[in-house]
Amino acid sequence: MEENKNKKNSRIKNISTLTFASITGSAISGIFWLYLADLLGAENYGEIGYLLAIAAISSTIAMWGSEKAIIVYTAKGIPIQSTIYFISIFTSITTAVILYLMFQSIGLSVYVLGYVIYNLAISELLGWKFYKTYSIFFILQKVLFVTFSVGLFFVIGLEGILVGIAISFIPFVYRVIVNFRNISLNFSLLKQKRNFITNNFLVDITKKLTGRIDILIIGPLYGFTLVGNYFLGFQILALLSIIPGIIFKYTLPEDSTNISTTKLKFFTVIVSVILVIITITTAPTLLPIIYPEYVESLELIPIMSLAVIPTTVSNMIISKLLGNEQSKYVLIGWIFSLSTLVLGILILGEIWGVVGLASAYVLANSFQAIYLVLINNHWNKKKSKFNFT
Repeated sequence: MEENKNKKNSRIKNISTLTFASITGSAISGIFWLYLADLLGAENYGEIGYLLAIAAISSTIAMWGSEKAIIVYTAKGIPIQSTIYFISIFTSITTAVILYLMFQSIGLSVYVLGYVIYNLAISELLGWKFYKTYSIFFILQKVLFVTFSVGLFFVIGLEGILVGIAISFIPFVYRVIVNFRNISLNFSLLKQKRNFITNNFLVDITKKLTGRIDILIIGPLYGFTLVGNYFLGFQILALLSIIPGIIFKYTLPEDSTNISTTKLKFFTVIVSVILVIITITTAPTLLPIIYPEYVESLELIPIMSLAVIPTTVSNMIISKLLGNEQSKYVLIGWIFSLSTLVLGILILGEIWGVVGLASAYVLANSFQAIYLVLINNHWNKKKSKFNFT
């Protein structure tokens, strides 16, 4: 009885730590991006969103599926961190050089290298369940990101925003050094885990494409002004996703060690529904006052906000799947989502314009959630060892 009480208190403390860090850090960056939307105007805001989409996809390729692998294998006590770090740094340097040759942008290149180090470092902290340390680093990165990005923007323009973000990742190099000192390289261990890591790479790249390819398509077809409105919608979605994101960060290492998180996941879905209702009812009134230039966002944001619900449902199931190293089902779900999004943008965008683009985004996330729920029910009926609910 006392042991259960201690576990419950420990869980509450850990979630509270993650919640404080995520809300604080996400609020800092979220307010910054909303401030930039007003400062830059729709077209320039769309351009920086376009560049960030390229950087995000390139970073995911450079990480080759190692982010979730770090969390899962660290939680399981498998000493694979330094090996993954070594290969990831090599691939990120290669990717950075290629990007510079293609776009002549130092901002894109240093962003990729820094982003890879940052994501692997915080993934390791989550895997070890060092929630307090993770929280300190997370907030520190956001503060540095805003400070350097604002300062460099006024000195060198849009490029300065990317360089500022890259500089904010520098403190995480410390985690890389610690790993190389304490854990030996073990490529044979990496070979043993190659199937899971490969599936994770396919999952991550498909997920990232789903989250960014719309911007890459919309830019050439509809122009950066519409991308700016669309990117503003993403910032609103990011704020709505703070709580579901916190819970996912907590449940993945817990699920990796077979600790039940059922009630917590159900509560998270309920919270996401409430947040969507609030957004739909308030956005039409507030947006014209705060962002009068972003006319298309009035139609985009209320519709796009609906995607938070299926996304939350998907993440709750994905957490258990990845925790049990069943990433192939997650991959299939993201393929459904990506295919629906691309077709939706090309077809619905042509027919309904802005409303079609927002609808495509919601449909893509909904189809993914439906598939994962069906997989969940299938395993429950079969009384499999995977109990996703």
